[in-house]
Amino acid sequence: MKKSTLLRSLLTAAFFCAASVATPALAVTNAGGETFAPYVAAFTPTFGNSGVPYAGTMQLLIHDGSVEGTYTGISVRPDRLNDRITPVTGTVNMNDGYVQLLIGNSLSFRGTIDADGTMSGTATYYGRLYDFTAKPGSPGSR
Repeated sequence: MKKSTLLRSLLTAAFFCAASVATPALAVTNAGGETFAPYVAAFTPTFGNSGVPYAGTMQLLIHDGSVEGTYTGISVRPDRLNDRITPVTGTVNMNDGYVQLLIGNSLSFRGTIDADGTMSGTATYYGRLYDFTAKPGSPGSR
């Protein structure tokens, strides 16, 4: 192996190592180092055939009664939110656990949040009502 090839390989490896250490984690905000909590969400039609639920992952930051973050659809069925990062905004009442979320301009949620972080209630998705549940964690985790 030539010295120039070896040197180039070492420099490339050093660059990627330095870049991975110097790059801040995407799940950390600039406000005090708070981290976003992962959630897995699913919603099925309230009326009619439920079939396969819509599903998605959320990265949420709940702080002082406000909720912010992102939603990404991961449904196995056709879904307009699949593979799109959609903003999430909302509020939570820490006294009674009432939560309101607006996910992009197509999905809204009203319900409650339990002590373990589970959210449940009713969602409106393109004008239809759905039963909505979101649990802390990542897909495949228990």
